[in-house]
Amino acid sequence: MTKLSFSYFFLFSLIFIPGYVFGQDITYAKQVLSALCSKEYHGRGYTHKGVKKTSKFIVSELKKDGTKKIGKSYFQNFKMPVCVIDNLETVKIDTNILCCGSDFIIYPGSASCSGTFTLLKLDKENMKDIFYQKLNETFLVIDTSLTNDKTLKESLSQFCHQNSLHAKGIITLVEKNTVQIQQSEQVNWVNMEIPVSSFPPNAKQIELNFKTDFIEKYKTRNVVAVIPGESDSIVVFTAHYDHLGELGTAFFPGANDNASGVAMVLDLCKTFSKEKPRYTLVFIFITGEEIGLIGSQWFVSHPLVLLEKIRFLINLDLLGSGEDGITVVNGSVFTKEFERLKNLNTEKNYVPVVKTRGAADNSDHAPFYHAGVKCFFIYAQGKTGPYHNIADTPQNLSLGKWEAMVNLIIDFVKGL
Repeated sequence: MTKLSFSYFFLFSLIFIPGYVFGQDITYAKQVLSALCSKEYHGRGYTHKGVKKTSKFIVSELKKDGTKKIGKSYFQNFKMPVCVIDNLETVKIDTNILCCGSDFIIYPGSASCSGTFTLLKLDKENMKDIFYQKLNETFLVIDTSLTNDKTLKESLSQFCHQNSLHAKGIITLVEKNTVQIQQSEQVNWVNMEIPVSSFPPNAKQIELNFKTDFIEKYKTRNVVAVIPGESDSIVVFTAHYDHLGELGTAFFPGANDNASGVAMVLDLCKTFSKEKPRYTLVFIFITGEEIGLIGSQWFVSHPLVLLEKIRFLINLDLLGSGEDGITVVNGSVFTKEFERLKNLNTEKNYVPVVKTRGAADNSDHAPFYHAGVKCFFIYAQGKTGPYHNIADTPQNLSLGKWEAMVNLIIDFVKGL
């Protein structure tokens, strides 16, 4: 083969490799993931200005790609209620000192607490009598690992969140991994989760010393950027950048949830910025998702673009895997668009399977959907760290179909 023939062969081989997109490189995504999950951003929460620092990082990346502001700033500022754990010094059961994050979590909406308290484990023997006891200086322990019944587990969870027995605190024992949450309302008791393996048998007392704060008007912001297209019709990409923040000496990296989504939107932005797109592309990085879709609700209520101009919106969350396929929320709602996405995947063999789901208010697409915007929420299946846990790290992500998922989304958008 001559040198010229080889050059043509190489060029055409690149063009016809299924799913190939010029400049597509997972290296950038890994760099973004590593940065977002570092201690520098404090779990992208509401202590040590975690979310603010993260928003600045995102803007610095957007500027590198030559994106434009909408209006005078990349930021859409607003205020929201949030609960934080400011100071966590001690958690000890009997003589055992527990480690933050791995041995226990405390919900941020808990009341501040300092002192030593009696433990009372709920069981069949004391269940009837417990309703007649005073528990205002007692931590009630409920072991959910003893049943696999989903309905019963949900009932126990509801019982814990209501605290109808007025206990000083409620400890939920879980089989394996604790699941932290964000909260915007404060209660007058302590809510904790502890893995069964970290809870000493026949434990008698718990010692705690921590302070929580309820901030009624926490200043935060969405990040919004645009790449003007040939048309004023808009395609929107969204991903929430907030996570669970810190707990004492531990922090929640949030690699899969949702540094992966942020990295993918930035990856898409970098690719689309190389030439003028057909549609105007808007990239929204949303705060307040973990508390209850607050940032996306704010954007829909105070839109920076005309919602009726949005041709389609793609929300990206939980995308650190993919080797077991992807699921598309609203796939069974917008069937024409879903079939085209599915056919593209079949044609180019991007991921093993593209599953469909109905409408669900489980991520930031939901407020847009209820406002009449056509949208998908895409998430991946495969190997990741545990959900809402300190082990949700970049090292625990497979990133098994990263390039394939990015290329599938690019193909889908170009064909709208």
